[in-house]
Amino acid sequence: MIKLENVSKTIKDNEVLTNITHSFDAGRVYLVTGHNGCGKTMLLRMLCELIRPTTGTVTYSKNLEFGVIIETPQFMENETGWENLIFLASIKKKIKNDTILNTLRMLELEKVKDKKVKTYSLGMKQRLAIAQAIMEDPDVLLLDEPFNAIDEQNLITVIEKLHEQKRAGKMIVIATHQFPPSLESIVDEHIEMDNGRIKNFQTVS
Repeated sequence: MIKLENVSKTIKDNEVLTNITHSFDAGRVYLVTGHNGCGKTMLLRMLCELIRPTTGTVTYSKNLEFGVIIETPQFMENETGWENLIFLASIKKKIKNDTILNTLRMLELEKVKDKKVKTYSLGMKQRLAIAQAIMEDPDVLLLDEPFNAIDEQNLITVIEKLHEQKRAGKMIVIATHQFPPSLESIVDEHIEMDNGRIKNFQTVS
């Protein structure tokens, strides 16, 4: 569990999060929606400690491992998709090559794993970003606009994989502009943000 209590964050005299109080639990999918600049990305940054609250507290029930996509995914464009994931996996040394291969296979990227990332479409890059987020089996997935440029068929594949992650007990927080109908089957709670505040939240399933 991650619990935010009266959390606010000010950056350069601009309050980007204001009095956020909310709990996030394992095995649940949270969809955070709102316009650009409403605080969605900052909330994800707060959850994984990329930023610290100016006021308020963030409490973790245990040490958590995070898989994260925040803003535009960055890769080494002149390296292959395979080489990018091998490099990222070498940082923590938690997984072996067969796990990386299986993750690429799950996201329909095995056939292009040996092609340079600069040749990938935007949708393929987005799926590669999802692969790097899930490949080390983290406790929490924080996904900022993860469906950009993904076509309908591959979107079905991605949502199936996220459903599997949910069933495995992962906490998943997805930030996006709108509530895509395709997500209705897996989302447990919908959080609407506006001007750095939680405007509304409701249980979906």
